[in-house]
Amino acid sequence: MKKYFVTTLMLALSVATIVAQNPLPQEATEQEKRLGEEAVKEFESKVKVVNDHPLLPQLKQILARIATVTERPKMNYTIKVIENNEPNAFTFPGGYMYVTTGLLKLAESEHELAAVIAHEIAHNTKMHAIQMIRKEKNLSIPVLLSMLAAIFARSETAIQAAQIVSRVVEVLILGYSRDMEREADEAAFTYLLRSGYNPIGLLTFFEKLARLEKQSTPPQVLPGYWTTHPAIDERINLVKQWLASSGLPVNRRPVTKALQVDVKEVDFNGTKVAVLLLGSEELCKFSNLEKQSAVERAKEAAKRLDEVLEIGAQVFDFRTKVTPEGIEVFAALQPLWTLTNADIAINQSSAEQLALKIRQNINKAFLKERLKGRL
Repeated sequence: MKKYFVTTLMLALSVATIVAQNPLPQEATEQEKRLGEEAVKEFESKVKVVNDHPLLPQLKQILARIATVTERPKMNYTIKVIENNEPNAFTFPGGYMYVTTGLLKLAESEHELAAVIAHEIAHNTKMHAIQMIRKEKNLSIPVLLSMLAAIFARSETAIQAAQIVSRVVEVLILGYSRDMEREADEAAFTYLLRSGYNPIGLLTFFEKLARLEKQSTPPQVLPGYWTTHPAIDERINLVKQWLASSGLPVNRRPVTKALQVDVKEVDFNGTKVAVLLLGSEELCKFSNLEKQSAVERAKEAAKRLDEVLEIGAQVFDFRTKVTPEGIEVFAALQPLWTLTNADIAINQSSAEQLALKIRQNINKAFLKERLKGRL
């Protein structure tokens, strides 16, 4: 047995010399795959896999899109959903990824799902799990990988392999180090930009986790890697810094789908009119004109309103102006819609009262979304 370990170490050192001279492998090495396969067997013996989750096809598409823009673009990944109410995700060496049902319920958009997946991919591309073991064994990564290959190849050393596999699973469940989490966050931010996803999703998902942490009674740190060191608030501030450095405004609406604009047709004294809504707040009603229906007018107003909100209009940007012909509504001096005196009549209000109502209900809609943390 002693001779075997000497031979193994010599083999590891020779392979390490070759690997150390090469850049990061573009795809998973056989050692990573084998380690991941063994770790996954142990992990799946402890969890319930949901094979028919409706979001699984979307997760696979996101994963494939992001993987190609990383430092290891030829990595093949698999992703599975596990039954667990806690928002969490795990990645094993070799490209094996898991997300919990609790995390999928928390994510509101494809951009937030992409943020989670990008973060997990980063742990894999940076070989964080292997680095954790390497530090414990005081070996370089190439040496460790070579030793693993030799260990897995010999059945009489199954105990040693099992110990390493168990440690991998333990590392992933308990969480990575502060520096590794920060490195994965920053890499995820870059991957999102490269793949065309909105990096605001990383910010809004962290903010959701921060609210969950504060809303728990008593306040406590949520389990899982999302709340291991560094603290969530620190990670939120870092994402904001990266956004600022990239010249990107903090506009959460495209990611959270806050402030939804809607049009509904309703009956008013036997006539069909249209209602313009922002969130759950009614802004105003439109009447029919000679050459344009109420619904057509309201949809035009909704389109303009949605456009200014999408580019980041804030509550203080909105203005109303009462004229002899009716009311004009603006956002940052851009005209959005005009209400006629006939419109004012079906709103059962004076021009001044309706103009005030529009501004107040825009304020209410913004406030409600801010209280939910979606703006």
